[in-house]
Amino acid sequence: MERAQPAVARHHAGAKVLAVLLLASGLTLGERIAGMAATVLPAALALGRSPGALEACLRLLRRLRLVFLFILVLHGWFTPGAPLLPELGALSPVRAGLIEGARLLGVVALMAALVAALVRTTPIAELAGGVSWVLRPLGWLGVPVERFGRLLAWTVDRVEPVRRETAAVRDALRLRRRGGRGVAGKLRQEIIAARMVLRRAREAADRNAEALYLRQAGGIRMPGPLRGRDGLLLAAAGAWSVMLAGS
Repeated sequence: MERAQPAVARHHAGAKVLAVLLLASGLTLGERIAGMAATVLPAALALGRSPGALEACLRLLRRLRLVFLFILVLHGWFTPGAPLLPELGALSPVRAGLIEGARLLGVVALMAALVAALVRTTPIAELAGGVSWVLRPLGWLGVPVERFGRLLAWTVDRVEPVRRETAAVRDALRLRRRGGRGVAGKLRQEIIAARMVLRRAREAADRNAEALYLRQAGGIRMPGPLRGRDGLLLAAAGAWSVMLAGS
């Protein structure tokens, strides 16, 4: 995913990471679809206020389509209970299992939306600092939280460039297979493919140089103290999580 652009009056990076974790806990512990459905509104607002987050979320959901299918099959066909279609016998899905599978699909989709909004609104150095801030208590046990924060933030930042590089190579191979009529047509296709790969390679080199700089420089921008709006964000996320878990 591309790096977020600096914005005025940003929230504390650690508060945003912790808010997402609180919502994830509530969504996971909740058992009713109503609470999950109510979370669609704040998730949609987060996507709408984050430039590029909707596109990033849709791409992430597209990559998770096999995970969605696995969840639906696992719960719909392997959950004990009365079959939904008795005439199918053992091949029939279970109604309760399908409902639980649908709920889990919604949970994963909402988490994808929240993570996309978080990544698109938080520069990589601040994201690393936010993760380290949340995990700081583990540092008392000897866990290298800053290194973990750097690796996690760098991995998230590299997802989109790697996807683009892979797509460029795939498009170039498709062009070469398609080819053209005659030597001139094939040569033209080779030139187009080479330009495409070169452009993607330059973008990848720029991002690799940036990632190397971040690793050498520490790659972490630790957040400052919590402010009033950060406390409100955490209070709202905590209250919503409790509501979800109790539903």
